[in-house]
Order: sequence, then structure tokens, then C-alpha cells
Amino acid sequence: MYLLESDTGIDDPLAHTLLNDTIETIREHGGSNITVTLADLNEQLEAEAPGRLIGPWQNMVASVSFWHDWHNTCISIEEHLRSQCSNLAGYLVTESVPQQFSADWEGGKRRPGITQFGANGKPNHVSDAEFFANWQAHSVSSFDLHPLRWSYVRNAVVRPLTENAPAYRAIVSEHFHSMDDFCDDSRYFGSEEAVQLMMEEVAGFCDFENMFSLGMSEFQFK
Repeated sequence: MYLLESDTGIDDPLAHTLLNDTIETIREHGGSNITVTLADLNEQLEAEAPGRLIGPWQNMVASVSFWHDWHNTCISIEEHLRSQCSNLAGYLVTESVPQQFSADWEGGKRRPGITQFGANGKPNHVSDAEFFANWQAHSVSSFDLHPLRWSYVRNAVVRPLTENAPAYRAIVSEHFHSMDDFCDDSRYFGSEEAVQLMMEEVAGFCDFENMFSLGMSEFQFK
């Protein structure tokens, strides 16, 4: 999984490259099951739901993830991705899908709705065992926290793949069917009890000084 940053934001030429040339490059070098998210909704979110923009989200322009049999052969993919941004952070991750979904849209087209994409580090005072236990507990309770959520994908970071990558331990995608489901607090959140439980749980697995979250457009390719 690779996170792309740029101080100029996403534009049409970059989006076109990531959804075309990048996909071809990944496939040519053995990658498959590719997901691209683009930070092309920032202006709308700043106007309608600024509370969904958390941490240093401004420079995040895209994420690119894919499955590969052996990372050592991915040098050409990394070189291509690095040429598309000002800073590239790569991670080897283990993926789990607590909330499955059916892809009922055409492959390669924009997925309907919006993906909440974010990453966070582990608090220093929390052990690895506590981190995973607390994160798992929150994953279970998050179904009550976000009753209209469409899907939930968790990526636990095994190790960074690029130099100076932020020390994230969790990279998460939560998808919602519509902007209203994401932007409207009355639709985004469940009961007050679920919100209160969330506030109690997150400190057990999230380093608030090393995290970001924003809403993005998602594209999937085989």
C-alpha cells in the first residue's frame, strides 16, 4: 500500500495517470487486485463536513494498493509512483475485511459514494498486544457507530517499504453509499451511546499526534 503526497493537490492529469498508466505499470510488474483512492473531494468536504478532515490531510492526494507475490520485484512500480508525487510512503500490510461488500459497479469506474480513508500510529504507552486487542474491539463496535457504512477494510502495517515513511500501524478504508451518509452527522453516527463508546475506545489504539483522515473517491481494478 502506497500513500502519495503533493503540495499541489490532485488535478485531472494526475488522476488520469493514476487510473490508466499506473494500473498498466502495476499489472506489467505482477500486481493485481488494485485499489486507487483520489483526494478529489476536499473542497466539497471543507464546505459540507470539515469535521471529517482530520490531521495533516491537505497534502494527501492518492493511495494505491495492490497484491503482489514478492515485494522485491516492485522496484519499477515504486519508481513510477514516486514520479507522480512529491513524497511517497509505502507499507507492507495485512488486509482484513470486517465488513464485506459486493462490487455492483463496473470495474475501473468510480465506486458510488465516498471512502473515508485514514491512517494512524500506535500510542507509545500501548503494547502491540493491547493495540490489536483494542483495535479489534473498536472494529466490532464500529458497526453500531456507523450503521449506514457500506464496507470496512483494515490494513495492519507489517513494516514500511520506503525511507522516512510515517510510523503508521493502521490504514483503514470505510465506504459509505452517499455523501449524505458521510457528511450528515445524523446519518454518519449511530446512537449517542455508540459515539461515547468510540471516544473511550480510540485512545487505546490511535496516536492522535500521528494520524489523518479524509474522504476520497475509490476505484478498483482486477
